Amino acid sequence: MQTPDARQQELWRRARRLSSAMAGLTLVLGAGVLLGWAVGSVTLTRLVPGLPQMVPLTALGLMLIACAELALGGGRAASRRLGRVLALVGVLLSVLMLSTYVWEPSRWDALFQQLDGRTSPQSASMLLMLGLALALRDAEGRRARRLSQALALGTLFLSFSVLVAYSFQEPRIYWFAGKDIGIALHTDVGLLLLSLGALLLRPEDGVVGAFLHAGAGGIMARRLLPALLVPVMGGVAAHQTLRHTRMDPRMVWSLMEVAQAAVLTWVVWRAATRLNALHAEQLRAEERTREDARAQRRLAEENARLYAEAGEAARAREDVLAVVSHDLKNPLSTVRLGAGILARRLEALPEGAALQRQVAAIDRAAVHMQELITRLLDAARLDAGQPLVMDRHPEAVEPLAVDALAMVEPQAQGKGVHLRHQLAPELSASCDRPRILQVLANLLGNAVKFTPPGGTVTVTATQDAGTVRVSVRDTGPGIPKAHQGRLFQRHWQARDTAHQGSGLGLYIACGIITAHGGRLWVDSDEGAGTTFTFTLPESPPSHPRLDTMEGEV
Repeated sequence: MQTPDARQQELWRRARRLSSAMAGLTLVLGAGVLLGWAVGSVTLTRLVPGLPQMVPLTALGLMLIACAELALGGGRAASRRLGRVLALVGVLLSVLMLSTYVWEPSRWDALFQQLDGRTSPQSASMLLMLGLALALRDAEGRRARRLSQALALGTLFLSFSVLVAYSFQEPRIYWFAGKDIGIALHTDVGLLLLSLGALLLRPEDGVVGAFLHAGAGGIMARRLLPALLVPVMGGVAAHQTLRHTRMDPRMVWSLMEVAQAAVLTWVVWRAATRLNALHAEQLRAEERTREDARAQRRLAEENARLYAEAGEAARAREDVLAVVSHDLKNPLSTVRLGAGILARRLEALPEGAALQRQVAAIDRAAVHMQELITRLLDAARLDAGQPLVMDRHPEAVEPLAVDALAMVEPQAQGKGVHLRHQLAPELSASCDRPRILQVLANLLGNAVKFTPPGGTVTVTATQDAGTVRVSVRDTGPGIPKAHQGRLFQRHWQARDTAHQGSGLGLYIACGIITAHGGRLWVDSDEGAGTTFTFTLPESPPSHPRLDTMEGEV
């Protein structure tokens, strides 16, 4: 089933095609009349003996207007410009024809005898109106478009009046100045077709737009349109019957009224049937809309329930994290304090060396648990959309990177991985030192973890447009492109490395760098190693205070 917009577009396309067809028929009509004058055929020029004939100038005017309509119906701008030019030529020709009736009419008789006749005032006036309507067809402004439609409607009304006059054989309308000049029947038909075509060139505007609307009003108008012809056809039929028969006029007009009532009833029945079908379709659409609304309401209620459950889960998680933060960090601090005291006491005992290793293991385990708790708390803050709090100070980058390398050096030596650094001297960044140390330790630890023995992990730091760019590059197997977009997601790990960590390291590292106003990203190709890079704001240069000796100028 077509949508209303698609039906509307289809109606407009049909109207434009019908306009082109009417212009084409008129063009063929004019060409046929010119051929009739060339071969001397009275049938082509006059149709019926005793009626006005179509002169060559009129046929030429009809062909000009028809060509203008065909050109204006084209899709290209050049075609429409040609159509306006042809319409203006038709206007000029019509004005010249009308001027011969005003300015010394007798002096033109000899010229028009050589041209096989003069265009009637009726034909010239309607050609003038059509030419102006087509010339204004693409004009800007509502007034110009309304004038174009009014001229086309006026031509339609006049040509229809002449056709009705022919039906009732009323010569005072289609003859001019006795029986010398008049508007031919086929001239009037051509003008009727051209005026309809001019209206259909813009099917979305004015009266035609109302008739061609895809809504119920447009459908009713199109269904009732044939009813407009019923009185005319009935009158013509009654006139011809009275003229050629001896029937009682009262009987003829009575039969005509009955026939008109029957035809009008049929037209109204067709319109009512179509409108009833549209009403049924509208009811079905409304029912579908109500069903969609009910489904959306159910979905909204389900979403609200899930949102409430998610809120409760978030609050429960925050409660658990509060317990973890308070009830676990304090005992761990006590464990580390006790381990420190025990280690110092063992130093004084001759046999305490073996126990010191156990105490150091206890302290390392406590430190590791504290780091895990800190990561969980950081991840919870990031999940809640809260930025991590940073205590930023100007920090030299080189000692920061060297300390981070020292933290992973035992791990690298145990695996046979070489550590390198290429750091620009005197480079300083505005950062929270422990947090950036945490980021570097995480990136270096991952690099050492995934670099094969004999490989190299390199830390570089450079200055770049007011920022410090720090990179950690390894010679490992690289990261597939499909995984790179998910590296910084919470708890995400590749399937073959899921047992090697919690999946929070890169997630928290990204949050820390973002809180510094920087950016963290990865560049990697499979088989060519991986490079993680982050940026930090460069610390402003330190200036001596003006109240010191160094600050004097």
